Amino acid sequence: MLIDISKYKFNEDEIAKLHTHRDSQSDVRLKIRYIALLMIAEGVELKTIASVIGKSIKTIENWHFQYVTKGIDSLNSFQYKPKQSYLTSEQIDQVASWVKKTNPGKTKEVREYIKDHFEVAYTNEAVRKLLKKKGLKILRPKVVPGNPPSEEAQKKTSKNISK
Repeated sequence: MLIDISKYKFNEDEIAKLHTHRDSQSDVRLKIRYIALLMIAEGVELKTIASVIGKSIKTIENWHFQYVTKGIDSLNSFQYKPKQSYLTSEQIDQVASWVKKTNPGKTKEVREYIKDHFEVAYTNEAVRKLLKKKGLKILRPKVVPGNPPSEEAQKKTSKNISK
């Protein structure tokens, strides 16, 4: 439940802290939060604040609620929590070593490997990002015009490259 903003009164110490936090911010998106709260402290209407800073009234109410309930320092970050991977770091290392060893031509092959071994379904984009984090990427085989070398010659060449 949100607190009625019009009834909340900022004291002089709170206003001074808001000024200090506003001035110390390097990220403009965070600075805007303090500006909005200072405007509330000055008695500016929410509709006007929303119009000036380009945010919704609901967003400003949420910032005020966060300030009142969690304190001024809670406004200093976005509190973003990255999504956890479905695979453990050991499983990701196993996938990476398999990719290094087999050099699959498509992300679909890596997806199938992950599904078969760990029973986790990944999209092609997720596989690409996972491999990128490990410093890998899928290299598509290139078509060479003319007579291709025999399979044994190709295997011999790929073994020499991977060493």
